[in-house]
Amino acid sequence: MDSQVAKINQSLTTAEDMRNQTKLVMQPYANWEEYVTPAPLSIAILGELVFISSKTDFSINKNPPKDGYKYIRYPDSFRACLMQVCNSGWAAFNEAHKNMDQIRLHTMAVPDYMKAAVKILFQGNDEVVQAHLSDQLDNISAIADDCLKLASSTEKHFSDVINIIQELLEACVNAQYFYGEELDAIKKKMEEAKP
Repeated sequence: MDSQVAKINQSLTTAEDMRNQTKLVMQPYANWEEYVTPAPLSIAILGELVFISSKTDFSINKNPPKDGYKYIRYPDSFRACLMQVCNSGWAAFNEAHKNMDQIRLHTMAVPDYMKAAVKILFQGNDEVVQAHLSDQLDNISAIADDCLKLASSTEKHFSDVINIIQELLEACVNAQYFYGEELDAIKKKMEEAKP
């Protein structure tokens, strides 16, 4: 039976055909370096943020939102806000690292399930196919579901970091405006006080 499967496989496709077909299917996913390249740059920027946060501290809590900040925990300290961004970024990268490894481990089992499914299909016995094929497909489906959960969890962690950074930027621009107004008022008073 195994020799029949091998002969049928060989007659359907050649190795070169399979390589070409795989190349076409995987082409959109072949540029992973473009997705991975920003990671070291992001980590370097987090390091710069830690360095910057060791300098002079100030409050960005000038004219806070009516409902308070949703993501920033310590608006009275710019240094603490930068450290919150760094720590959240580290947690997101750590989660991504762990989840990518879990996804790798899960997907390593898929080829075996596929081989078992193909063997079941070539049995030629409808009862065997009905009894066992669904188990193999359920296993593959469970792996896909687990991988989706892991990827979604990673995406949520990075979304949280983005939300913190966006709120911090808004708070800084807002504080800059109000500190600028105070500075202008002080300059006016100094000009008026001059003899």
